[in-house]
Amino acid sequence: MKDLAFIGVGKMGAQMAARLVAAGFNVKVFDPNQAAVQELVQKGAVAADSPKSAAAGADIVMFSLPTPAILRNAVSGADGALASAKKGAVLVDFSTVDPETTKALAADAAAKGAEFLDSPVSGGVAGATNGKLVLMVGGDAAALERITPVLNNLAGRIVHCGGIGAGQLTKLAHNMVVAINTMALGEVLTASVKAGGNLEVLCDVMTAGMAGSKMLDWFQKTLFTADRPAYFAIDLMNKDIGLCLDEFSNYSMPLSQLVKQSYNAARAKGLGGKDSTSICELYEELLHVRLQAAA
Repeated sequence: MKDLAFIGVGKMGAQMAARLVAAGFNVKVFDPNQAAVQELVQKGAVAADSPKSAAAGADIVMFSLPTPAILRNAVSGADGALASAKKGAVLVDFSTVDPETTKALAADAAAKGAEFLDSPVSGGVAGATNGKLVLMVGGDAAALERITPVLNNLAGRIVHCGGIGAGQLTKLAHNMVVAINTMALGEVLTASVKAGGNLEVLCDVMTAGMAGSKMLDWFQKTLFTADRPAYFAIDLMNKDIGLCLDEFSNYSMPLSQLVKQSYNAARAKGLGGKDSTSICELYEELLHVRLQAAA
C-alpha cells in the first residue's frame, strides 16, 4: 500500500501527512487552505483539487476534518472520496465526530466496495509531529490489520475499540474527561494561588500525589506559559463536548453539562480560538490571578 490520500491538512493533518511523505508513501493531499497544501507539496506530496481527485487510485484515504458536516461532504458528497475510491480501498477517519455519522459513512463506503474505519486520535500536534498518537479504531479488525504498517508511521499505540463507531464513542468519553479535568485544575489552582499558594509548589505536590495527571503536565506547555499557544482550540473542544452530551443524552451527566456551559461562556467572551486550557481564564478573570510559571 504505497498510494495514499490525505484530506484535511490543518494543524494535525499536516503533521500526519508530512510523516507519511517522509516515510516514502505517495501522498495526494486536499484542503481548501492552499497554503497548507503547498507546504506539503514542497515536502513531496501531490496536490489534489477535491477529495474525489485525491482518492482516485489510493489504497488508503485518510481524513482529518473539523465537523461531521464537512466530513460527510468529503466522503459522500458529489466531489467526495467515494465518487472515485477504488474497490478494496480503506477509508480512515481521524476526525472526532459522532458515532451515527460514522456508521452512515461506513454504510456508504460498503455500498461502493470500500472499507471504513473510524480512528479518532489523542496526542495533539506534538503527537502528530513525532508519530506517537494514540489511535482509537472502530471497524473491521482485518481491515485494521491490513493497514497497520501504514498507521504505525503515525501512532505510538493503536487500540481496536470494537465495531464501527466504537472509536468515536471512546474518543468522546476521553475528551469529556479531559475537559472536566482541565476545568477542575483551573478552578482549584486559581483559588489556591489567590489564597497565597505557590503555583510551582502546588504543581510539584499534585504531580507527586494522586492529583497528578497528564493534563496538569500539559499546562506547563500551554496555560502556564507567557504566550499560551493554541494547540487545540476551545471551539473544537466545545464541539466535542457537545457531541459527547448528544451521544449520552439519555443519561444523567450534571458535571459534564456544567463544563459545557462554561465552554459556552468562554466562547461568548471571544476565547474560542484560544487553547482549550485557556478555559481557566474564566477563573483567572473572576479572581484577578494569572497562572504563569516563574521565568
